[in-house]
Amino acid sequence: MHIRMTASIEGIGGEGPAGSGDDRVFVMFHGYGNDEDEMVRIIEAVYRTDRDGAAHGGQAGPDRTALGPEPSYLSFRGTHARPYMGGNYWYPDGCSVGERRRACSEVGDAVAALLAGPAFAPRRKILVGFSQGGYLSYRMALEHPGLFDAAVLLSPSFAGESGTVLGPDRTTAFFLAYGSEDRTIPADDQRTARRVLEQTGRLTHRVYPGMGHAISDQEIADIRAFLTR
Repeated sequence: MHIRMTASIEGIGGEGPAGSGDDRVFVMFHGYGNDEDEMVRIIEAVYRTDRDGAAHGGQAGPDRTALGPEPSYLSFRGTHARPYMGGNYWYPDGCSVGERRRACSEVGDAVAALLAGPAFAPRRKILVGFSQGGYLSYRMALEHPGLFDAAVLLSPSFAGESGTVLGPDRTTAFFLAYGSEDRTIPADDQRTARRVLEQTGRLTHRVYPGMGHAISDQEIADIRAFLTR
């Protein structure tokens, strides 16, 4: 398997940017038919300077809850190229639950091995994924307990997970969000995602009125609040 990614890492060597307590590294996976730039746009929006010129989330400093001046991230490209139409995906649309899980495990194991390196091991690692990438992020948190401090799951697919049981011993905090008008992810799967993740006792759940299978300004603000609490 060959994995492509784009990366921007502030403060190589286990710490965040100089003068900042922000040692987060975002590990990001896009949705079906897109590429790694999709997630870069999202995390840059979370960090973007506001009208007053202050970084969203507060001034950078020793406070580890504050966001630094720029995000550190690894944003991965889907392992399969979509023929003719362009873009990429992580597993074929309509594949079985077993096939989907195997594809996620293969990617997850490779990424986990990368994160075990000295450049990343001491830092807080946060998964961020949209749609297919949200499901992949969920599976990685499930299969690599203790590795990720948080997982931001944006409109994740969730078929086949109704029997999953997660105990309260999980250390990963989850942010789960859907649009009220999302018709791409079946409503039953959305409810399953909430029910499964609520078992951890560490779920922040949001539903955005009028939004489809997309991202909204309020969602960006809520992600920022989740990261800086």
